[in-house]
Amino acid sequence: MDISPRPHRRRSESHVVAAFTLGLALVVGEASWPGPDASTVSAQASNPCALLSDDEIRPLAGKTSVASGVPNLFPSFGYATCRYTWGDGVGRFNLVVAATEASRMFPRMTPDQVKQRLLASVRAGTHDAVIPQIGDAAVFKPASFVYAGATAFVKGRILQVHLDGLGALEKKDQVIGLLKSAASRL
Repeated sequence: MDISPRPHRRRSESHVVAAFTLGLALVVGEASWPGPDASTVSAQASNPCALLSDDEIRPLAGKTSVASGVPNLFPSFGYATCRYTWGDGVGRFNLVVAATEASRMFPRMTPDQVKQRLLASVRAGTHDAVIPQIGDAAVFKPASFVYAGATAFVKGRILQVHLDGLGALEKKDQVIGLLKSAASRL
């Protein structure tokens, strides 16, 4: 009888990050936070597809057309995303813009603690980087050559821009540029 563990499907980094973020938002529930109330924050993040324009996304796709953003809204959890896709096969890309209430992602933490946690996530000797001049704190953290993301703590929210596709790491400056643009519209 073979009792070896069954092989399991390897999940892409974007699915793991999205599941983790959503799970964190679901678990947290009702946490208090200094600053704007939850209804104000949820209302401002109700249209995550409005945080980036087609003209800002188009340079990532080159000559390939980009499908309109598809929003996923979870207002009762203070979480909203917009997904853009283009290409096919190994040339397929996904760009996800996510806005989450920081109080849901980092329960019982002050804004200064959230900022410190985000900045402390940058690892020396990697492609990780602190991004200046975006919100209270911002970082770029690629998980691999095909998955890169930038995260900012802006106006009581965690804003994330993640690119999933072959060569995503090489598009670091473009991902950071999209984060800056999205942060300016929060």
